[in-house]
Amino acid sequence: MDIPPPHNSNGHTWHHPDCELISTVMTGASDMGAMMRDMMDVAEDVPRMPAFAGSLTEEEVVAVLGYIKGWWTEEQRQFQADITKRAC
Repeated sequence: MDIPPPHNSNGHTWHHPDCELISTVMTGASDMGAMMRDMMDVAEDVPRMPAFAGSLTEEEVVAVLGYIKGWWTEEQRQFQADITKRAC
């Protein structure tokens, strides 16, 4: 198990809509993050996703996500764009 998880085409990031990804980066680990950590039996001493609000603007986060999306396959980018359209 990789902590943090990979954000390339081998990872799971592309399964989430932009609004969720932006929120996670800005606000840090959520209740969902805690549930996933429990499910994956991640040790308590493994760092959690910090909040970057105040350090990064939403526009900067969007730019980073745009860079990460370049690591995904065309099919993954299309899937992610579709769920973003529905969820955000």
